[in-house]
Amino acid sequence: KLTHARNQRDAAVLEAARSEALLTEESGFMEAEHMERTYKVTQKDLASHVDISSAAKIFDLSLPDFGPYSLSYTPNGRHMLIGGRKGHIACMNWRSGKLGCELHLRETVRDVCWLHNDQLFAVAQKKHAFIYDHTGAEVHCLQKHIEPTALGFLPYHFLLASTGMTGRLVYQDITEGKVVGEHKPGYGPTHVLEVSPYNAVVHMGHANGVVTLWSPQQSLPLAKMLCHKGPVQAMAIDSTGKHVATSGLDGRVKVWDIRMFRSLHEYTTLRPAQSLDISQRGLLAAGWGPNVTVWKDALTTQATDPYMRRQLPGSTISDLKFVPYDDVLGYGHSAGISSMVVP
Repeated sequence: KLTHARNQRDAAVLEAARSEALLTEESGFMEAEHMERTYKVTQKDLASHVDISSAAKIFDLSLPDFGPYSLSYTPNGRHMLIGGRKGHIACMNWRSGKLGCELHLRETVRDVCWLHNDQLFAVAQKKHAFIYDHTGAEVHCLQKHIEPTALGFLPYHFLLASTGMTGRLVYQDITEGKVVGEHKPGYGPTHVLEVSPYNAVVHMGHANGVVTLWSPQQSLPLAKMLCHKGPVQAMAIDSTGKHVATSGLDGRVKVWDIRMFRSLHEYTTLRPAQSLDISQRGLLAAGWGPNVTVWKDALTTQATDPYMRRQLPGSTISDLKFVPYDDVLGYGHSAGISSMVVP
């Protein structure tokens, strides 16, 4: 009996130690004291106060010959895909630094997008959209996607959506290869396309300041919103599908409640924001000129000061993305790829 009780106690201790990995700590942010400001904390200061694995997530890839770069992360946040405007494509496990494949297409690349996992990715090239596998081999040429400028993927429907210089929105099933929807909004060339992670509705931003919402089987837009007085430059949708952030050529970043189609509040940047993203914790990041600005609680309330800020002199931010399930923000610019820790 004593031996059996001892074995049970040892097994309980072992199970308790294993379950500690599943106990997530309380989420928190940096807090400034007295006259301090969180946006004055640099990445160098953070690297000296975090653990080694977190400090390794702060890096800069110098690639000045093929920029500006756009990037995409897999849904689990492990792999990163980068695409330079002059034809440089690379996918990698950014945590371990292991390179998956690298291509030089010698053709204009306007956008890149992972598909359902790290085995396939799509590239918006000069004339058509192409699908490649993780080894860099060309799998498909999607000729219905003419001169694409922006790509979006619906992971639960296996649909690849694109828009481009023709202004059309094309949905293509990547399992059978059929085009399941093709719409013509009639607003000219479009460069902004985002997919809602909540209900997979595609949001398109147009040159007249209008944002339209689409689904594959509806020939007319589900809704229209006049968001800006000038062209829409960038857009981001939060994980709950309730809030949408848009930036326009008028230098304003607006936060919208998509349920009421009403503007909640807005922020002003000195130059129009070229890229926006919203983290899973509700942080709003904007890339404008050589600056990256992050606001905390920016969706529900009007933030007075930025939460974090970083500047890259001599570069122009072209794209930025939060890493899923991690406190990291990756961004592409004219001189390469960089990453910063956003606790």
